[in-house]
Amino acid sequence: MLVENVNIASPLNREFAAGSFLDQLEIIEHQDVKIVNGKIDSITPSSGPVKESRWIIPAFADPHTHAIFCGTRENEIDLKKRVGYDGVLKSGGGIYSTIKSTTECDEDALYDETEKRVLNMMRNGTAVFEMKTGYGTDQQTEEKMLRIMERLERDLKLSIKKTLLAHVIPKGVEEGSFLKTFEEMIEEFKKRIDYVDVFVDAGAFSPSFAFDAIQFSNSINIPGRVHLNELQNLDGIAALRNLDIRTYDHMIETREDELDKIRSAVTVLPFTAISLRKDISVFSKMKDKGKVLAIGSDLSPNTYITSFPLVLSLARQLFPFTIENLINMSTLNSSYTLSLSDRTGSVHPGKEANLIVLNDHFNKLGYKFGEGIIERVLVNGKDAGKDSEMALR
Repeated sequence: MLVENVNIASPLNREFAAGSFLDQLEIIEHQDVKIVNGKIDSITPSSGPVKESRWIIPAFADPHTHAIFCGTRENEIDLKKRVGYDGVLKSGGGIYSTIKSTTECDEDALYDETEKRVLNMMRNGTAVFEMKTGYGTDQQTEEKMLRIMERLERDLKLSIKKTLLAHVIPKGVEEGSFLKTFEEMIEEFKKRIDYVDVFVDAGAFSPSFAFDAIQFSNSINIPGRVHLNELQNLDGIAALRNLDIRTYDHMIETREDELDKIRSAVTVLPFTAISLRKDISVFSKMKDKGKVLAIGSDLSPNTYITSFPLVLSLARQLFPFTIENLINMSTLNSSYTLSLSDRTGSVHPGKEANLIVLNDHFNKLGYKFGEGIIERVLVNGKDAGKDSEMALR
């Protein structure tokens, strides 16, 4: 396959971009991109007429999704305005509501619902996914979610990183006794998962639970990811500092005095922060400190967003990030948090052909709301557009 006569805006061919590198993109104009066996084979000057408006950027890697669930929670949008998200959770709604729906959901129905979401995400430019369990509190439901990930990976030929998530404490169960259950699940699924994650926050788990669970996963060579400082700061950064954790996610309530203790990447989840009406000034400080910043959708029944361009648009308009920052964060750095930046996340020979062809300048991302500028999405060199075989299976 040959993608002809395009301009390229790509992160540098590095492991990740931080500090001054976060501001940089490699710009190459008027090129042909040759794809062989799903990888970029060569990038060479084009002989065709100059087309200034046509650009390629890497496809997005989404490092934080709760894509597998049954049921929706649109009724909670207005309720949260009265009692807040933690109030919804304490009343038995929120995650508990989705746990009930997903536990009761037939596996084929769960697959069909999830596949529709994933195909829509692909058409919107996402090529690489992290997916979490966590909408079950028992081994049977969590394994059902893992099977869905494995089916999607096989059927859609996707790169999916699989995360076992301790999301909330089951009703009527003590945190300490659920730790044993969760560690048993880690042991049972150790050959099928890439990460272990814990939601550390008010109404969820304590830092001590997260420490014990992730320490256990580290002992069998499974790194951690962690939801941290979303609703309340429980001093989790200090409590978890000696563990192998690849990314701290959310981090809205992080204090300035904690920034120098962060030794892992941070995944920013703009739509969630906006929906919680939180102060986001800490992310400017993280950027200035040279932290490795990635960006994710946080797709879930609470933040039902399948368009990564919309995530970038919200972040560009409301967060302290430039378009150069956001392209680096959503491609190279997100791939880095998934240990995939050697394979994807930039436009260079040898990398997987996960590409977005734009019909306008890349600087229009986050500027043109309601006007799609994505002309074509390639996932491992195959078209993920709405008329493609991939989208119609």
